[in-house]
Amino acid sequence: MLLSGGPLERRSISDEVYARLQDAIVSGELAPGQLLRDYELAERLGTSKTPIRHALDRLADIGLVQMQRNRYTRVAPIEVDRVRNAVDLFGDIWIGSIRHVMPLVEDDDVAYLIDLSDDLAASARAENVGAFGTALRTIATGFARIEGNGARVTVIDLLSPQIRRFGQHARSAIEWASVESFASELRRTLIDRDAVAIRACLVILFDDLLPAAIARASLPPSAE
Repeated sequence: MLLSGGPLERRSISDEVYARLQDAIVSGELAPGQLLRDYELAERLGTSKTPIRHALDRLADIGLVQMQRNRYTRVAPIEVDRVRNAVDLFGDIWIGSIRHVMPLVEDDDVAYLIDLSDDLAASARAENVGAFGTALRTIATGFARIEGNGARVTVIDLLSPQIRRFGQHARSAIEWASVESFASELRRTLIDRDAVAIRACLVILFDDLLPAAIARASLPPSAE
C-alpha cells in the first residue's frame, strides 16, 4: 500500500508526504469522502504532523481534498465538472504549445517524443490506466519543456492528478482501441513534424475520446 511504503526520503519529507498522499488518493486507496486525520497519517507515515498539514494544504489547492477549518479534512469527491474542466484545460495547454514547439524541435527532441508516444500506445494495448495517465502527462510536459514554458509545465502538473484519478475510476469507460489508434497517429504526425496534423490528432483526444469516457462513466457516491 502506498501509505505503508518504505521510509520517507529525508531530503524532502514534505514533498514525499505530498507525493504519497496524492498517489493514495489517485489510486483510490484513500476513497472519496474518507476522513483524513493528521495525527493518524503522521503515525502511518512515520513523520510529524507539520509535513502532513503542509501536504493536505497542497492537495486542497488541486482539489483532491476538502478542508473545513476546525471541523474535518476529507478526500474530495470525484466531480464530473471538475474533471471536464481539467481535461479541457490540459488539452488547451498541450494543443496551444504545438505551434511554438514544432519550429524548435531537433532530431533528438522528435526521437524523445516518439518514444513517449510509443509509451502511450503500449499503455493503451495493456489497458493500463495508470501508465496511460503517466505517459500522457510526460509527453505533454515534454512539449512544454522543449518550448521552454515553465508555466505550462506547472499547470500540467496541477491538472494531471484530477485526470489520473478519474481514469482509475473510469477505466472500463475508456475505448482503449481508439486510444491506441490516437497514439499511433500521434507517432506518425511526429515523424512527419506536421504541426497541423499533430493539433488535429490532439483535438480528437480532448474533444472526443476523453469527453466520451467521462460521459459513459458513473461516479461513486461520497462516503460520509
